[in-house]
Amino acid sequence: MLRTVQAKFLGVAAFFVVWLVVATGFSVIQSLGINGDLEAVSRYITPVKDALSDIRSRQLEQISLIDRYMRVVENEGSQASLLGGIEIEIDAKQTQIEQAFRKAFTSAALGRAQASSHFEQGGLLNLDVRMREFADVAAQFNLGVERLLGRVGEGDLDDARRQENLVRGIHRNIVLDLRSEILLLEKYASEMVENVSSREDFLIQAEFIMMLAAVVIGISFAYYLSQAVVKAVSDTTNALNSVQSGKLDTNLDFKGKGDFSRLADAFNRMTRELRVRFRMRERFGKYVDPKVINNLLSQETALETSQKRVMTVSVVNLTNFDWMAEHISPEKLVDFLNDYLTAMTEPIANHSGIIDNFLGDRVIGFWGPPFCGEKGHAQQASLAALEQVARFNALKTKYADLIGDHGLDIRIGVATGEVVVGSIGTDKSRAYTVVGDCVNYANRLEKANRIYGTQILASHETANMATGEIEMRDLDHVVLLGTEHEVYLYEVLAPSGQLSDDRRDWRKTYETAIALYRQGEFDQARPLFEEVQNGIGNDFAAQLMLNRMERLSRREQDREWDGTWIVRDPYERRDVES
Repeated sequence: MLRTVQAKFLGVAAFFVVWLVVATGFSVIQSLGINGDLEAVSRYITPVKDALSDIRSRQLEQISLIDRYMRVVENEGSQASLLGGIEIEIDAKQTQIEQAFRKAFTSAALGRAQASSHFEQGGLLNLDVRMREFADVAAQFNLGVERLLGRVGEGDLDDARRQENLVRGIHRNIVLDLRSEILLLEKYASEMVENVSSREDFLIQAEFIMMLAAVVIGISFAYYLSQAVVKAVSDTTNALNSVQSGKLDTNLDFKGKGDFSRLADAFNRMTRELRVRFRMRERFGKYVDPKVINNLLSQETALETSQKRVMTVSVVNLTNFDWMAEHISPEKLVDFLNDYLTAMTEPIANHSGIIDNFLGDRVIGFWGPPFCGEKGHAQQASLAALEQVARFNALKTKYADLIGDHGLDIRIGVATGEVVVGSIGTDKSRAYTVVGDCVNYANRLEKANRIYGTQILASHETANMATGEIEMRDLDHVVLLGTEHEVYLYEVLAPSGQLSDDRRDWRKTYETAIALYRQGEFDQARPLFEEVQNGIGNDFAAQLMLNRMERLSRREQDREWDGTWIVRDPYERRDVES
């Protein structure tokens, strides 16, 4: 009996295979013909038509430019300043026309070689030759245009007008011939599409009939396979329902090494990943920035460990906020704070940064892998700081009546260095944050803005990493309050290439002066600092250096001068105002 069943199974299977081979062969033959026709239209005929349409459009644009050119000549003479720009545009259009002709000729030549059944009969016969003829006529048109421009350049306007008439005649012939050729190609393509559509309808009907026969044969196989498949599907469905109900520890176990065993392995891997992702989302649901979750979901151990990385930290502080809190109604204060925090946090997110936390009106952000590149985080932090200043300036305009002249402004410190980054906190409340000297350094830089009258101060490491991308000013070498080592301070000015010539000269003068100042050449540095001070704006840094040199001349620092100032007073900006 077993052999009889096997013989029937093999007989039905053999018949089914033969049927499939015949049906597939028929479909392939028909599809190859249809695809060949469609390929001829899409790869050769349509590109030629599109190229000719592009040529026609460019010809019309070029003749329009010639009209404009001649109007300028008539109105302003052959030496008008506008003529040079129009001539460049005419040459550019000619270049585009020549490129389109090359594309049309190439497509037509390829079509003749690859789809000869279409390109060697009817309207497409010798299409590549006609493309070459079109290009020759266009070359005559271009030669006429060159002569026209040459006559204008020589001041021979009468001959230029005659040449203009010749050019217009050639242009009319080109446009009419192109239009006829385009219509011919459109007609051929339309007829081809209709023919393909008819053949597709026939193929669909034939395939439907063959499909019905295959269904009838396939049903016979379903009986023999139903028992094993139904059991496997039932087990898989029950497992999926368990996962859907929240039982993420569900597993599938199919014996053997077949397809169902591989399905079980894939299902079990899925449930393991779901458990990890659920645990991460449960913990990271407390975090502010969604990029933290998205970047760490693929790292199962990232929740439990911290890492040392080189990152860039930014600290933004709002000055004179205490005055607002005392003198402005709570409703208006909340509106202002909402707009302020939006203006400070959106630039961080826009430049691939992470919003660390808020301390009153202070906003802290950080940049670094895996949220942005190893080498680009200093640049992104600097760009974010510049955008924060721009947005706050707009905010001051919006709230001008509310702020008045009470000196409300922001100060930003940007520092790059090694930090510890990871998940820090208790079991009930955790934060993905950074800690380390770099964070403290950014805080000190933010406060140091008060000394120099600046808005954005960056560390030496930030300036080195952002070299070539951000315009900065070498501001000072100091030992900041609370530290014992020398630091180099840089003022962030603008994105690379966006500093005006006046500002570049202003920066160069300052940096020349500061170099002399560090060498102790005070007499040479003083007039340069005065030039900076009297130049663009009222530069507090230049005035500070002038006051320092005066104090150094009186030997108010208790050591030999080595170019580094020791900041002893956190409010040392009084030196500028004194």
